[in-house]
Amino acid sequence: MKSIPALMACCLFVSWGCGPGQDEVRRLVREEMAQAMEKAIIKPSPVIGPYSPAVRLGNFLFVSGQIALDPETGALRQDNIEVETRQVLDNLRRVLAAAGFDSSHAISATVYLKNMNDYQKMNAIYGGYFQEGAYPARVAVQVGDLPKQANVEISLIAFKP
Repeated sequence: MKSIPALMACCLFVSWGCGPGQDEVRRLVREEMAQAMEKAIIKPSPVIGPYSPAVRLGNFLFVSGQIALDPETGALRQDNIEVETRQVLDNLRRVLAAAGFDSSHAISATVYLKNMNDYQKMNAIYGGYFQEGAYPARVAVQVGDLPKQANVEISLIAFKP
């Protein structure tokens, strides 16, 4: 496998007339692009529907919405919004780790709340999950219902160079 600098060097050598032919350079570029776009399914735990917990595409990781399912019992943890939010964030952390990512790689989050009155309490827990000053972009929306009558669900997009 050639690196991008190696491909650039090949292109320079071709333009100078000493190196692999143009067909070889095209082949190397195609291989590099194919590898960068490899799709991998990340499945660290069972799911409750026909979806993948996360999909890695190149350097991006798209994490499906997580609710407060306890990974050991499969039960929804709903003692209060703080407990539920912590479990959701722990679940996100587990999915990120399974793909070799961590919360510092999160670039975008979507928070779904059944009750926007829970926003401040959810936000206090959420803020502790990420490095202060390096929070991902975020949208928070109120929804009519969530799977298993959860009160909060969070999805992420992460990028790891």
